[in-house]
Amino acid sequence: MAKKLVEYQLADGSPVYIEVEAPAGERVERVGRSGESLPEKVQTSFNEAIARLRPAADAVLQAFQGLNTPAEIGLEFGVKFGAKAGAIIASVDSEAVFKVSLKWSNRA
Repeated sequence: MAKKLVEYQLADGSPVYIEVEAPAGERVERVGRSGESLPEKVQTSFNEAIARLRPAADAVLQAFQGLNTPAEIGLEFGVKFGAKAGAIIASVDSEAVFKVSLKWSNRA
């Protein structure tokens, strides 16, 4: 699949560039004077794109916090960016998106 650059704005207005997969069949390419590809500017800010992931992460953490009160909960998931979708949770393999680790400690 072809790759392209998209430009997100950070909260302070500075740009961050992310390489994303171009949708199948997309052939539109912005080219600058030097002939180099220009990044596509995204309407959603980087902070807004990341903020959309928080409710899903919170839901997973809340589901495991009730398990005999673990001392630590670790949550891993991949983040994938797209020009139209913003930040999405990426599948690491075909079976799982979230990796959760729980740690209990004996209080003696």
